[in-house]
Amino acid sequence: MINNYLNLFIDDDYPNFIDKYLNTKTLNRIKNVTQFCGCDYTKLYSPLFLYTRFDHSLVVAHMTWHFTHDKIQTIAALLHDVGTPCFAHCIDYVLDDYMNQESSEKKITDIIMQDKKLMFYLNEDNVTLDNLAKLEKFPILENKSPQLCTDRLDGVLHTCYIWLHTHSLDQIKKVYNNLVILKNEYGNQEIGFKNLEIADKFVSMVSIYAKELQGNKDKYIMKYISEIIKLAIAQKLITLNDLYEKPEKEIINIFTRNFNSWKLFEEASTLTGTEKQPNNFYISFCTKKRNTIPLVNTTNRIERIINVSETAKRIYSELNMYQDSKFAYVKSLKKL
Repeated sequence: MINNYLNLFIDDDYPNFIDKYLNTKTLNRIKNVTQFCGCDYTKLYSPLFLYTRFDHSLVVAHMTWHFTHDKIQTIAALLHDVGTPCFAHCIDYVLDDYMNQESSEKKITDIIMQDKKLMFYLNEDNVTLDNLAKLEKFPILENKSPQLCTDRLDGVLHTCYIWLHTHSLDQIKKVYNNLVILKNEYGNQEIGFKNLEIADKFVSMVSIYAKELQGNKDKYIMKYISEIIKLAIAQKLITLNDLYEKPEKEIINIFTRNFNSWKLFEEASTLTGTEKQPNNFYISFCTKKRNTIPLVNTTNRIERIINVSETAKRIYSELNMYQDSKFAYVKSLKKL
């Protein structure tokens, strides 16, 4: 099923130069890091299939090639997540970075320098470490919210198809095929839409994506995993560095053997929201708000969709006011 999704983004002029990178030590490691920050390990969610940081990186690389046909930017896209630890943004929670969620990723250049084969391939393709040191210089790949980029684009699309299954492959294909490179209000290149109607459909997907990542279910999972990781580190069962070296499954085996609550977490299928503080292990906090407000090319000008669509304006207003229950817990999971 991953191939059905991936194939949506592969052009006829396939970028063959990326293939040699795919089995390097660095990219093999993130084949063992799931994209959904631990949500695959509980029945609270039911993703269509396993989607890893490697899969995401491959999709983003093909997207970036599609929009730029630039070798350096495409390779940068393929490598953009190599500093991600096991359970991804859960480790930001471990580091008490709930709002920015930028503390856990290691510098990709530091990771790359430890992989001789990868360094050889980069040299072969005339890609320097300086090319990869600051990804924001490639705005098609990486830019600040609420601008749209390939990294953020896949985040929205795979959330709606793989994670929450609210949209079909055909719906995603229609959205993707409507995207072009436009010039934004800052004079920079940015992905945007040719058609207002399709852009509105994408905005509805953004709302689903953003609400889920602000909702209690996602926060509960990430908080539970982060607290188990803290306990495992405190008991010297793992080190923080293990999260950058070991597969997630190996870490989970340690949790299973040492924490009774892990099985309860795996079997949990219902999260209960309440306005009163429960006695169980619960969550009650704010986290990073994720959003994107795409450009659209109208007949007269290029604008943020919120300025030209009443539908989008209403959706973003609802999203801005969205708030889940104050507390959330799993009834069977009393304590860590």
